[in-house]
Amino acid sequence: MKQTRRLVNMILALIATFALQMTVAQAKTTYLSVSARDYLQTTKKLTVTNSYYKNIKMTLPKGTVVQVASAARSQKTHHPFFTIDMDTMSYRLRKPFYNAKSKPNMTAGIWATTADFKKVDSPQYLRYYHVTSPDTRSAGDYVADGNLWQGDKWPANETTAKASGIKVTVDGYLEAYSKVKVFQAYAPKPVGYAKIQKTVTNGKTTDFYVASKIKGMPLTRVAKSGKNQYRLSITRTGEHGVTMIPEDEHPQYIDSVEVSEKYLIDNQNYYMHTEVLF
Repeated sequence: MKQTRRLVNMILALIATFALQMTVAQAKTTYLSVSARDYLQTTKKLTVTNSYYKNIKMTLPKGTVVQVASAARSQKTHHPFFTIDMDTMSYRLRKPFYNAKSKPNMTAGIWATTADFKKVDSPQYLRYYHVTSPDTRSAGDYVADGNLWQGDKWPANETTAKASGIKVTVDGYLEAYSKVKVFQAYAPKPVGYAKIQKTVTNGKTTDFYVASKIKGMPLTRVAKSGKNQYRLSITRTGEHGVTMIPEDEHPQYIDSVEVSEKYLIDNQNYYMHTEVLF
């Protein structure tokens, strides 16, 4: 009788151990439901690769905010995966991709596991241009990406035009660009950048605070020490500009209509390319 009871207890213990292992295994392989433009935050340090040759690796530190560029499911396992547009991320993270063949700006597919990511709301530092439902708001393709260029609206000579600009990255950095092409195959190298320490929104104006000066950026010094020494103020005017792009071979016809939203920085006009209408 004792041997039978001991055997039963051993079997129960094995079943319990197996069930626990299965639970842990399942917990490690659960997935998030993700869609394009969702915001995710890494829950641990991760390594991703570029989308073409997968020969370039990049590290995403724990706590990094990313935005889903595209989302799909594996045809084999039906598990969800997504990609990141590295142009939206800070130079310190996308820097390895400049050594890649063809300099791709997209990552290879990343599994949307709950062990690696959690869903988050849009960061406060991105809400100066954030639109809740861009696909229903826009009549064309919504292309707003955080880039603010000096000027009034998107240039008609878009493939050759150059400008200086400012970018707020998805992972929370301010970057400055000096006379680079506004129509880019991939994000250029900034002349200066710094991590955003604090964001304050007051009506149409958003103030970004950083700890150090950024080359090429019109910052105002507001403190002599600490993390919030310099401030950049961006005002969203709510005004828009429209640019007609002619066809190359038949300039009398319109190829596309480019919509820009107007901003003010240090009393200077800036614009963000927001929509493409065909």
